[in-house]
Amino acid sequence: MKRLRSPEGCPWDREQDTRSLLPYLIEESCEFIDAAQANDKTHMCEELGDVLLQVVFHAQIASESKDFTIDHVVQSICEKMVRRHPHVFGDATAADSNAVLREWERIKSSEKNNIETAASSAMDKVSKSLPPLARAQEMQRRAAKVGFDWNREAPVYEKILEELTEFRHEMKLDNAENQNKEKMEEEFGDILFSLVNWSRHVGLNASTALMRSSSKFERRFRQVEELATGQDMKAMGLEKLDALWDQVKAKEKAQCLLSED
Repeated sequence: MKRLRSPEGCPWDREQDTRSLLPYLIEESCEFIDAAQANDKTHMCEELGDVLLQVVFHAQIASESKDFTIDHVVQSICEKMVRRHPHVFGDATAADSNAVLREWERIKSSEKNNIETAASSAMDKVSKSLPPLARAQEMQRRAAKVGFDWNREAPVYEKILEELTEFRHEMKLDNAENQNKEKMEEEFGDILFSLVNWSRHVGLNASTALMRSSSKFERRFRQVEELATGQDMKAMGLEKLDALWDQVKAKEKAQCLLSED
């Protein structure tokens, strides 16, 4: 990367800065996630290399302005891992993963750098650049850390039903002219936010769950397209397309049972 950024290197690489590279960091990270979701080990290896390239690229730009180098990046994370794992690198003990997480948060809150940049709100540490579902879940997690959370699952589910009722009220199905799209969007957002909270309460990651469902829909829809080859799907109508969808589902279920045997 140093060679690529040199006067004798690549014009495109020389033109980049931290801001211009940010979309590529997001893109490469998402491509690794896609490969991991598909359990494609070959592409996981390749995409991790692309992510690593972005790390090296950013570090090289920083080193040119004397801010930090790739060695500082590696040293910093190594020190952090040792510092936050006293049950591995020190004399402390941790009975289970919950104990590890509690100790991690305690150490994190006591670190000098964290104290110097202490947030005035629990929300200050939530990145605005996170995807919406991930950001919602992180906001809820941080609110829960200071006690703003239900300690039972039931009221979380009741909140979802409440938000659904409020959204249906805003829809005013009997009079579409009176619908307030902005208010409907707000209420629909409340439904999504409540669903994310429910996923957190039952120990699931909302973003991962949605990615899995989206991948499943894509996989099945592609198979429906194959079954409908040579036909005008729109002219076929929903009933026939739904029958193809059920056929695909049945095939997947049968394959799953065979693999379990």
